[in-house]
Order: sequence, then structure tokens, then C-alpha cells
Amino acid sequence: MNTWDWEPSVIAGCAALAIVYTALVRRHGFHRAPYFFAGVLLLLLDLVSPLDALADQYLFSAHVLQHLLLALVIPPLLLLGTPAFDLGRLNKLERAIGQPPVSWLLGVGVMLAWHIPALFNTALANDGLHIVQHLSFLITGTIFWWPILAPLESRRLPALSAIAYLFSACVCCSLLGAFLTFAPAGLYPAYLNPRARLWGLDPASDQQLGGMLMWVPGCFVYLAGILWTVKRWYSQEVSA
Repeated sequence: MNTWDWEPSVIAGCAALAIVYTALVRRHGFHRAPYFFAGVLLLLLDLVSPLDALADQYLFSAHVLQHLLLALVIPPLLLLGTPAFDLGRLNKLERAIGQPPVSWLLGVGVMLAWHIPALFNTALANDGLHIVQHLSFLITGTIFWWPILAPLESRRLPALSAIAYLFSACVCCSLLGAFLTFAPAGLYPAYLNPRARLWGLDPASDQQLGGMLMWVPGCFVYLAGILWTVKRWYSQEVSA
């Protein structure tokens, strides 16, 4: 499988992100730019590389990996690379959706909802809904990480609250992963596909692998956020 899908809308979207970001950071310096550009590059690879074809046509586990990158890996990179700046008219919106209960429910709720078999299977069969699915992971993932990695320090949660915020999300991710791992094969009929055996996985093993990816690496991302928060907390205490 070496199919690259150079979808024009994906390329245009990533290019637009890079151009807008470059214009923004001219005033603030490029010292955090590598994080942002790494996020944009990973977003491009996630959606045009052979991983996308594997996810759409062959392996449920590849689709889970794609979703984890969209929701848990790319958003933190984008936020780490974003300089602090005045949002202007968007300040009210930011304060509304940046409230931890709202951002947590959006980030975790969208992750759980899209793995409901009826929604997941419908998105696989409908290209427009599939695009909405991917955008929702990216947008709500960014909203979820905002209280942890917001460019303005004042918009970040205190350390203990941030740890609780991330740990509770990790628990939900683990529960979803455990469900996928131990559920009977066939939750997602599109992956009851003989071609998947070319990759050495039968449908049951593929679904179990997808569940384990959600369960273990997914929680490691939250754990990394917790460790980063503890490090920041310790640095503040030392400098105080």
C-alpha cells in the first residue's frame, strides 16, 4: 500500500494554515514556529499519506491511529507553536468554549460519539460526513487542549485542575479502548474485509489492535500532558 491521495482541499487547508501563521508570527518571532509547522506537516501526512487509504479501506486500527493524531497529537503541536496574541472579536467565543467543562465535554464527547458504530459506519459511507468527522476531531481536539496549552498563561488551568482534567479524559479514552478491544468483531462492518488479511490481521485482531491503540498510546498522550503540567508547576515553584 503506497497510495498517496493529494486531495486539493487538504493541501489548500494546510497551506492556508501555514500562510496565516507566518503572517501572524512576523510580529512575535518564530522561536515557537517549529512546533506549529510540525503540526501542519503531520496533519498533511495524516490525510494524504497511505495511512488515509489504509484507514478508509482496509484497517480499523489505521483509522483509530488517524483519529488519535487528529485529536491528541496535532492540536498540542499547533498550540505549542502559537504565540500569545489578542483574539479581538473572538475573545468572547474563546472565553465561552475555553471553559474547562465545555472544552472537556467537546473533546472527549466527540471522540466517544464518533466511535458509536452507527455514526462511524455512516461516516465511512459518506465522503462529506467523513470530512466533517475529521474536522471535528481537529477542532474539538484543539478546544480540548486549550486550557492546558493556551498561548496566554492566564488562560491555562492551575496545575492540580489540569492534572484532573487530563486524567479524567485518559480514563474515558481507556474505557473506549477497552470496549473496542473486547467487543466482538463486526462493530464496523466495512472492516470485515478479506483484503485486510494482506496485512496479517483478521477483523477481530484488527479491532483489538485499534482498541489497544486507543487504550495505551492514547493515554500516554494524556500522561505526557500531565508530566508537562507537573514540570511547569515545579518550575513556577522554584522560581517563586
